[in-house]
Amino acid sequence: MVLFISLLIVALLLEGTLTSLPLVYIVLLCWAVIRRDAQAFVAAFITGIFLDVFAVRLVWQSSLFLVVSVFLILLYQRKYEIYSYPFVGVAGFLGSFVFLLLLGSNNLFLQAGISSCIGVILFAILKKVHAREE
Repeated sequence: MVLFISLLIVALLLEGTLTSLPLVYIVLLCWAVIRRDAQAFVAAFITGIFLDVFAVRLVWQSSLFLVVSVFLILLYQRKYEIYSYPFVGVAGFLGSFVFLLLLGSNNLFLQAGISSCIGVILFAILKKVHAREE
């Protein structure tokens, strides 16, 4: 839990100040897939508010997108196996693409592809760390 919160804070600071990649979404995606708990909703809401403040946007935009994304991910766990690399890759690409599209970003496919790769790598690392904790 502490690891996910630490990663979320680092992603928030990086996305809010340095990069336009949706790093917060990627960390929340990994959190929702690995932990599968409702605490991801609270983290998505709070992190979205801070992200909008750092990026000087309307305060509800990121929060709404992140909470709905976490909801959809947890909703699909009943139909599909979400604890897999293909799911994280596809969900990372599609979620990043939609998030970047809503924010009016350029180079959507490139940024979504990079975000998806970061998501799969982060998922692989966190999967191993989480397996050791249990």
